[in-house]
Amino acid sequence: MKKILSIDDSVSTLTLVRETLREEYKVYVVTSGEDALAFLEKQRPDLILLDFYMMGLDGVETLEKMNELPGFDIPVVMLTSISTKPLEENCRRLGAAAFLPKPFLPEELRKTIQEIFEQKLGTEKS
Repeated sequence: MKKILSIDDSVSTLTLVRETLREEYKVYVVTSGEDALAFLEKQRPDLILLDFYMMGLDGVETLEKMNELPGFDIPVVMLTSISTKPLEENCRRLGAAAFLPKPFLPEELRKTIQEIFEQKLGTEKS
């Protein structure tokens, strides 16, 4: 079973993610960028869902620090209530695989994750 790490300071968003994905994936949740980095020191999920606006380290800062981890090559989906072209460009430059608006529809989340896994599988076969 593939593992997904969801990083968000909103408990309601984490609950929705867990409920949406629990039948297909093992879902881990943390409430801050700092906790995510500590998690990644011990475990490596197959995909990360990362909220942009959080207390402490925001999504971009968290993504920057993730990229500093040895061998970090995990697809990241940014979840954000406010998306701008410069923000998206910066996150893509840092390796974000996709963006989803908040609040997201459960079907959209499932579809986005499935597409990323299918794309990654295709890349690994090449």
